[in-house]
Amino acid sequence: MELDLLKETDPLLRKFSDPWDFATDGDPTELVKHMTKIMFENNGIGLAAPQVGVMKRLFIMGNTDKLFVCINPTLISGGESYRDLEGCLSFPNLWLQVSRYKEILAYYQDIQGNVIETKLDGLIARVYQHELDHLDGVCFDTRVGPVTLDLAKRKRKRKSR
Repeated sequence: MELDLLKETDPLLRKFSDPWDFATDGDPTELVKHMTKIMFENNGIGLAAPQVGVMKRLFIMGNTDKLFVCINPTLISGGESYRDLEGCLSFPNLWLQVSRYKEILAYYQDIQGNVIETKLDGLIARVYQHELDHLDGVCFDTRVGPVTLDLAKRKRKRKSR
C-alpha cells in the first residue's frame, strides 16, 4: 500500500468521506499501519484517511504511548468552547487560532469494529474535532476569517525564507 500525505491544494481534502464498512472494506489494520507511519514521520498527533487520499471515515490520533483508531466517528455533544493554536499535516507550518469544544462526548468504532462511546477533553478532544472535520471535507483554514488566514500564510512565507 503506497500512501502519500496530500497537501492543502488537493481538492480531495474538501470532499465528504464515505463510511467504513467492515463487510465490504475489510480489516483496516494495514491502512492504519501506513497512516501511523506517515503521522509519526511528520511529527503529527492526528491523521485522517482523506489526508492520504483514502475517502473513508477513519482517523488516528495520539502518540507512541496511546494511539486511538476512530472509525465512523461522530460527535454526540460538546460543551464550552475555547480558542487555541492548531496546525495540520496537510498545511505545513501554518498555525491558526481555532475555536473548539473543551470537552466532548465522542462515538466511534475501534479497529475491530467495537462501538466506543467516551468523554474526551483537552488536546485529545481538540484533535478528535479537527480530524472529524477532515472526514466532512472541512479543513481548519475555513474555521478562521480571511484576514486571519492571510496573515498566517504571510507569516508562514516569511519563516520559510
